Amino acid sequence: MPAAKKTKKTEAEPNMEEFEGLSVEEAFKRVDDVISAMQEDDISLEDSFRRYKEGMDLLKVAGAMIDKVEKEALKISEDGELEIFEDEE
Repeated sequence: MPAAKKTKKTEAEPNMEEFEGLSVEEAFKRVDDVISAMQEDDISLEDSFRRYKEGMDLLKVAGAMIDKVEKEALKISEDGELEIFEDEE
């Protein structure tokens, strides 16, 4: 019987529908709310883990939004024209 293949565990992607329509500011406000809730004395371990995951998902979504805006940023060329910023990678 062949040995079971080990697969590299990857981080689960956040459920984007859950965060659809959020602005970056709203995402960071929700992260602040998660942090405040996690600092409560009577939080259960299960709730703490759930809120931690929610906070990490929110940070991933906010980071993705910031990356998208960064890539769409305009730059001014030498002749004063606006050009789409292109990543030089």
